[in-house]
Amino acid sequence: MKNYFLFSIFYPLFCTLFFSSCTNSNEQAKQIKSLDSISGALNQKVIELQKIDTLILEKALTKFNNYKQFIKQNINDTVTKKEADAVQQFFASGTILENFFINRKTILARAQLVNTQLTKLMLDINQNTIEQKQLQEFTFAEKEQANDVIQKSFLQQQLFNTNLQQFKNALPLVEELIKTKNNGQLPTIVKDTIAL
Repeated sequence: MKNYFLFSIFYPLFCTLFFSSCTNSNEQAKQIKSLDSISGALNQKVIELQKIDTLILEKALTKFNNYKQFIKQNINDTVTKKEADAVQQFFASGTILENFFINRKTILARAQLVNTQLTKLMLDINQNTIEQKQLQEFTFAEKEQANDVIQKSFLQQQLFNTNLQQFKNALPLVEELIKTKNNGQLPTIVKDTIAL
């Protein structure tokens, strides 16, 4: 009878502890899986951003800066509407490409930091060093940061692709305009073998 009494007291307590442990373990596994998934998506965007051809970007920026300087110094008179539109498109797309060059570095650095934080959080979850309430807060915060970097990366990729194409489209007319003001020559740029 005494054993039954002890059993009836400790069994519910044991079950509660056991199932709450399982519930916490399941919750932790879900959080790790979720964090791992967002980390994978973030890493995919980083790879895509790193694959952008920096040689073409640098060539476009070199032309942009040289031609921009020439246009500002030497083209002060009236131009046709077609030429003006090309110059305006050239300046707008070139400026966005300059911004992309800077933003890309910033996004890659931010992605590296967020990835480090995600890895550390998953390690903390595995080692059970975070309380349940903090776990949910930290997981939410890290997911928000990762999603922010992913969205900004996607936006920058779109801006790059669109504006590189617009830059290429405006370039022939801008070069013709420069040639008409510079004795049929373009400003001297280091020769390269990659065409834009």
